[in-house]
Amino acid sequence: MPSRLTATLFFLACISSSHLSYGQQIVGDVPVSWIGLGGFSYQCDQKGQVFYRPDYRNEKDDHQSVVRVNRDGSTLLFQTPDERDWIAAFAPANNGLVVVASFLPGTSDGRPSPEYHLYHFDNKANVVTSHTVSFDFRPSLMAVNSSGKRVVVGLQPPYHKKLPEVKFGGAVLDVDDKVTQLFEFPPTAEGGNWAPGLIQGGDGVAYAVLKDEGSTKLGAPQNYSVATIGESGHVDIDFLPVPTDDRTHYLTWLFGPGVAVAEYSIDRDTPRVRRFDEYDLTSGKRLRTKITPPLTLSTQTTTCYLGDEIVWMGQRGDADQQSIRRVTVKLEAATLHN
Repeated sequence: MPSRLTATLFFLACISSSHLSYGQQIVGDVPVSWIGLGGFSYQCDQKGQVFYRPDYRNEKDDHQSVVRVNRDGSTLLFQTPDERDWIAAFAPANNGLVVVASFLPGTSDGRPSPEYHLYHFDNKANVVTSHTVSFDFRPSLMAVNSSGKRVVVGLQPPYHKKLPEVKFGGAVLDVDDKVTQLFEFPPTAEGGNWAPGLIQGGDGVAYAVLKDEGSTKLGAPQNYSVATIGESGHVDIDFLPVPTDDRTHYLTWLFGPGVAVAEYSIDRDTPRVRRFDEYDLTSGKRLRTKITPPLTLSTQTTTCYLGDEIVWMGQRGDADQQSIRRVTVKLEAATLHN
């Protein structure tokens, strides 16, 4: 029988031959001129540009804003012109950015205002048009489809309900920001409600990844689906066959070219990698799995999934000289060995 040392050497050889090194798979690493403290609501456009909302900015001017991080690490600030605005949702568009902002402090009894500003920015962060729109729901997500129409999604009243009773719906707006259709997400098969986690524009439609936020039946499993929202307001739901495993830790969902992507890690994975399962947007079918090189940057946030590459954003360097970096990493196809 082979010795334990021989078996160990064979195992390590398999690992080294099945993965490119981390350095070999870094195809871009640039410093970012970060604006604000922290960031959330990351979105990515087809060019690989990252958009985020700063948690807080030190500048005296406290207008709400969205920041675009270009591929070279430079940044551009999209700032709402009214200091009373609070950004509820935003979406990259081919010619810039669209922002939905609510009025603060809202109504006299503390409820959010039913009126919202819709700002259209050009590619240089100039406000081109703005309109006032009323919604009978609380917007939280938005997408712009190929024809320029907006799909806005949010929480429906009454807002005091707890999961799984809360319901979500939205509106389709034309290119002049007029509401043309309203829609609701249908209930799950178990009688619960779907909650949207992210949304992206497509060819005449918008796609939303939905999570089952609970069921009226005790012990029902938590499920995911992808919704296709047409310009007519019609909603189709396709179940996503996401595996469930006690060792699997799902980190986030992303959109890629024609796919919804689940990012996750597995306990005791050797070597330690991040995994990305692709699901077809039109059918929900699971297509393939891709993986990162063995991780050395475990705290990085994946902000873009570009098919063969991902974009990480996060801090790098020593404690005294840390900087925000935009790192582009080449993915490899998962095999039976990994």
